Amino acid sequence: MSSIPPEKLSSLPDRRRRQAAVMFADMVGYSRYLEQDEERNANQAARSIQLFKSLIGDYGGEVAEVRGDGILALFDSPERALRFAFQMRNEFRDQAVWSDGEPIQFRFGLHLGDVTIGAEGVSGHCVNVAARLQSVAEPDNILLSATMRDAVRNVEDMAFEALGHQSLKNISEPIEVYAIGQPRVTEPAAGERPRAIALRSIPASEASRYPSAAVLALTNQSNDPGNDHLCEGIAEDIIANLSRFRSLMVIARHSAFLFSLKSFPAREVGRRLGARYLLTGSLRRSGKRVRIAVDLIDAETESVLWSDRFDAAIEDLFDLQDEISSAVASRLAIQIDMAERRQESQYLRDMRAYGLVLRGQHLLLRYTREANAHGRRLFDQAIEIAPEYGRAYSSLSRTHNLDWRYSWSTSPEKSLDAAVDLARRAVQLDRLDARGFAELGFANLYKKLHDESLAEYARAMALNPNDADIIAEYADSLVYAGQPNKSLDLLDRAMRLNPYYPDWYLWYMADAYNALGRARDVIATVQRMQDPSEGRRLLAASYAHLGLMEQARIEAREVMRLHPGFTIGRWRHRPPYRDQAILERYVEGMRKAGLPD
Repeated sequence: MSSIPPEKLSSLPDRRRRQAAVMFADMVGYSRYLEQDEERNANQAARSIQLFKSLIGDYGGEVAEVRGDGILALFDSPERALRFAFQMRNEFRDQAVWSDGEPIQFRFGLHLGDVTIGAEGVSGHCVNVAARLQSVAEPDNILLSATMRDAVRNVEDMAFEALGHQSLKNISEPIEVYAIGQPRVTEPAAGERPRAIALRSIPASEASRYPSAAVLALTNQSNDPGNDHLCEGIAEDIIANLSRFRSLMVIARHSAFLFSLKSFPAREVGRRLGARYLLTGSLRRSGKRVRIAVDLIDAETESVLWSDRFDAAIEDLFDLQDEISSAVASRLAIQIDMAERRQESQYLRDMRAYGLVLRGQHLLLRYTREANAHGRRLFDQAIEIAPEYGRAYSSLSRTHNLDWRYSWSTSPEKSLDAAVDLARRAVQLDRLDARGFAELGFANLYKKLHDESLAEYARAMALNPNDADIIAEYADSLVYAGQPNKSLDLLDRAMRLNPYYPDWYLWYMADAYNALGRARDVIATVQRMQDPSEGRRLLAASYAHLGLMEQARIEAREVMRLHPGFTIGRWRHRPPYRDQAILERYVEGMRKAGLPD
């Protein structure tokens, strides 16, 4: 439920109390907006309030009241209340990058305690504290009481800043207050070594056959955090453009974005990433214009091979990205077929839709139910604005895939059907976008259409042979289609392109070893994962096949702790193995380990 309707409040027989995490959010400068342009800004304010209402249910909250330009909301979970406030703050920051006129900003106050709900509305000391915290917050800031902070102190990656005790209007005792900043993001420590790239070594000839390059995220020099996603989005699109060139090995964004030349010398970045060349730069934005300065650096000599500045209106970003990509390729003296140079996606170039997709894609990287639902709404908006935009459809397809994959959907088969349909629409609209074909390959795999899945991944690889994530996903499809040895070769290649690869590369590698019956290699691979939670089933089965029953039972207990209610009977319908003998052997191992039928 996303709001408490008045008829529900009036039907309550008695006033009742409950504990809740209370959020009060207030739009900054609402009266000034109306004075400047009443019709346009009133509509923009209404859309902002509606965005709160449409998203809050995904975070387990409910809008209790809308007081003009202020929103009072209740949550059962303090953590989800914090994440909702944080994400909405960022949403309006990011939206400002693509909006005309003065940006919408909110102030947020969060407190935890008892509230009273009755026919007249929601009230209580807790509500007053949240409202007063909001009133003293700076625009675009989130303030928490100490009570709320204690309840969410273990939330990962969230930065808390102590502001001391503050006296709030009509609150008798001073309240200890904390502010929320951006999540902490740290680069690998100077002494940290990257984990092993693969269980098998990569032939030297493969690693040195082609020039290798890494595109680092642009530095945001605009003093506006809302431009951070624009800096990463532009760099990511340049990576995608360069990855089309078969004669150039391009390091994946997941690894490249871990580094900056502020923290490491170019030679060290190149060594860690396995890249001879680095493209680094900065972005400065003023109104609707951007200036991008770039340097192409030889990492071995730390010399600058080429520098340039590019000025453009934000509507011309697509052309700017193509121009930078072409210049980099030319400076590296790569012989690229001119037809390949001229490849351009055929989507409608609407910058509002582009901005929505960038924002949504950042949300999907969180891999949470709430962020996935939030991203879906942004992709839906992009399609409303630009119905012919293929990338929006492929991104929307991914949200339905994730719903199916992580059991977030109440109708999993409908989610998978939607993923297939949306990916098909994406490739119909843009025959040059590798991601659309990869999404269709992924969805077809879990529909157990193995040949169709492999065909779509092959098309994606033809369009973008250096996209590490597509290569890794293709490798997983090959495992289920009965080609695990070829899968291992592709995973080696993906890990070379993305040396700081995410855990799911290792998960796919463990799947390949499991299909080959190499239980010890399965165990060694899962143990290299930073978070082996999703590999526990494989560990339980593999230990059981090796006769190591104590370890097998330990892993089985971990599976049940992480997934209460797990049964082999329900699970066995999910892995899309073409060869049922592999599935039966996997099931036999889990049964030996003690997992319930």
